[in-house]
Amino acid sequence: MRIIRSSSAILLTLLAFSSVTAEEKPHVTSEQVTRAIQELEKLAQKQIQENALPGLAIAVVFQDKAVYAKGFGVRDTSAKNPVDADTVFQLASLSKPIGSTVVAELVGEGKITWDSKLSVLDPTFAMFDPWVTREITIRDMYAHRSGLPEHAGDLLEDLGFTRAEILHRLRYQQPSSSFRSHYAYTNFGMTEGAIAAAKAYSVEWENASEQKLYRPLGMSSTSSRYADFMARRNKALGHVLVAGKWVQKFKRDPDAQSPTGGVSSSVNDLTKWLQLQLANGKFEGKQIVDEKALAETHHPQMLTGFNPFTQLPTFYGLGWNVGYDQEGRLRLNHSGAFGLGTATYANLVPGEQLGIVVLTNAYPLGIAEALGTTFVDIALYAKPTQDWFPLFKQVYSNPAAIGTVRGFDYSKPPASATPALKNSAYAGKYTNDYFGDISIVEKDGGLAIVQGPKNKAFPMKHYDRDTFTYETEGENAVGRSGVTFTVGPDGKAAQALVENLNVRGEGTFKRQPAPQSSAPVPATGDFAGLVEIGDGRKMYLECRGSGSPTVILESGYRTDAEIWSTPLEPGMTTVFPQVARFTRVCAYDRPETFLDANHLSRSTAVPMPRTARDLVSDLHALLHAANVPGPYVFAAHSFGGIFARLYASTYPDDVVGMVLVDALCEKVRSGLTPEQWKLYVNFGFTKPTPGLEKYKDIETLDVNASLDQIEKAATAQPLRAIPLFVLTQGQPFDLSPWQPLPADFPAALNKAWHVGQDALAALAPNAKHTVATKSAHYIQIQEPQLVIDAIKEVVEAVRNPSVWTTAP
Repeated sequence: MRIIRSSSAILLTLLAFSSVTAEEKPHVTSEQVTRAIQELEKLAQKQIQENALPGLAIAVVFQDKAVYAKGFGVRDTSAKNPVDADTVFQLASLSKPIGSTVVAELVGEGKITWDSKLSVLDPTFAMFDPWVTREITIRDMYAHRSGLPEHAGDLLEDLGFTRAEILHRLRYQQPSSSFRSHYAYTNFGMTEGAIAAAKAYSVEWENASEQKLYRPLGMSSTSSRYADFMARRNKALGHVLVAGKWVQKFKRDPDAQSPTGGVSSSVNDLTKWLQLQLANGKFEGKQIVDEKALAETHHPQMLTGFNPFTQLPTFYGLGWNVGYDQEGRLRLNHSGAFGLGTATYANLVPGEQLGIVVLTNAYPLGIAEALGTTFVDIALYAKPTQDWFPLFKQVYSNPAAIGTVRGFDYSKPPASATPALKNSAYAGKYTNDYFGDISIVEKDGGLAIVQGPKNKAFPMKHYDRDTFTYETEGENAVGRSGVTFTVGPDGKAAQALVENLNVRGEGTFKRQPAPQSSAPVPATGDFAGLVEIGDGRKMYLECRGSGSPTVILESGYRTDAEIWSTPLEPGMTTVFPQVARFTRVCAYDRPETFLDANHLSRSTAVPMPRTARDLVSDLHALLHAANVPGPYVFAAHSFGGIFARLYASTYPDDVVGMVLVDALCEKVRSGLTPEQWKLYVNFGFTKPTPGLEKYKDIETLDVNASLDQIEKAATAQPLRAIPLFVLTQGQPFDLSPWQPLPADFPAALNKAWHVGQDALAALAPNAKHTVATKSAHYIQIQEPQLVIDAIKEVVEAVRNPSVWTTAP
């Protein structure tokens, strides 16, 4: 979803404020509004008659009443059903002032303010600069002064990333300006501000919008969910021009940016919202939104430019374009635009209790703005102050007006094209922190680029030497764009520059080394063997079953893969084979873990001690070398919980669920006295396990360094909002092998351990936490069905998020 970029952005905002002279001082009467409506209706009918767009709807509010609401044209050019005042349109960026109204209501409830810090409300969110992460507020995001570049995150949405993934990746987005110094319009910056505000009340944004605004106003046809829009029978679908004809070609799902572009509504519903805006938060005499909190949205926050006619400054408020005319009256407006087929506009003059909303089902041509601005002019001054139709049409004739940045024109072949190298020189996997991975694959005798989390493939055509082109798609499509490879000394491409993703210099993808494996690892079926991970090392891996996500079983300290498939007693159920019945599952040996009474791990030995970061690097190399398909759900026991969480922090896009089986938490360290912690580390992690003293090279970790690593990682990259199941021992630790111990130590450890378990259960929203009443530390052996069931619940939640419900 777009609003105008750069100079075009400023121009559109400026054009929306009329160019009257200081001598004119009107006061609007009912007669003036009636006449303006009559002229407006003629103009609307003219647009339909001239086929300027398929359909539109208009509503006018004056002096706390809806005085006009009507539809024109058709909802869909194929079915030709007429538009009426109840027809539901997608609002695109007109969602922003509606969203800021919702946030104003939340502010009015008192838990938050416009200046609440996102780092407090949503600790999972981060900006590129840690200082900005700590300081940025809801107000900063709603005023577009975060330092993020214009439209940051929009390209990620086109690639198919979810809202959570896009907001997470903003931490890799380098700023375009210093914090709070410049205005730069961003859908996803503002989206994060909205999401954080709703989190303070433990409610999803879509529910907050319905509960706090739509339902109290009786806006029964309004929703912040795309599925609700598509379910409406009376809806206007978006249209684009194809060969001179209006065609319903695309569907635009804006759920990822719901607070800033995902609202759908009718003009009849929107009159109620306009009335609330013009009545300082009241509707039908009842205060729905706090007056002061709402007024903040109408105040200037950032300078956006100067009106070319009056030279007066224009501003952005909180979800509104804000200006003042030469009579000193406050003027509010906002446009909305989907390049795939929507254009909307609202214009308010609060001092005159006058407002208009225009909704259309055509890609943006400036018609909505021209109709709305012309109406306000006639109501205020008896005539248009400009011929707004050609002015707005000129603005939107520039592709930048809807955020499209055209690149090189590949429609013209090069004068003398140089042949490409063999396909194998370019084929491979390339990675980028911000955009994730792409793959260049051989397809139909040529090459294709595979992008985004849905792995969508786009055929490429050779252009010249190491440059290929492909047809882009989505809201930000630019037609054919280029992919240029840089070839290294080995004759293979070392990196790829994807031009349409390089708007702000972030489109370079570096080649990932090809994985090496000493044994073919099938994607399904059974596998057990050694896999080369580089540097002459091999790691033991065992996989069974089929399906996605892949479950990775992470063993505890000094224990190997067999812990998940060894029964406590003959005939007892074990975790590994049971999980293999419903999805792909893999377990592995870390170096020097205990295998049996006479052997250590089947993986290549390495020098000890090690840290959690070393183990995460090993696992990542193993999974890539073995081509174990993601995404992954980790089931991690004891110290393995530290490794799993650090992996999720390091590779957040790879981990979609987690089961922590009586896992160690860094809070245990702070829950014990320094002396108690030192004692615990000494007998629990440093000395050989009783009975295994002969193994001098058994796995040994630098425990404090490892906990420091997870603490730092959890701050920089907290666990994402994934299905999380925590299982906790119900029986105390068996400390008899390490006696004698101080008398108070067992109770202190038990208390600190359970505090840590509660902390783990707070790492993700809606996490589930169960105490295994019959088990001590090894729940996977003593009560394996609990672990199996927990893994199955998380796997099913990954496959169908709706089945994951809040723990009781």
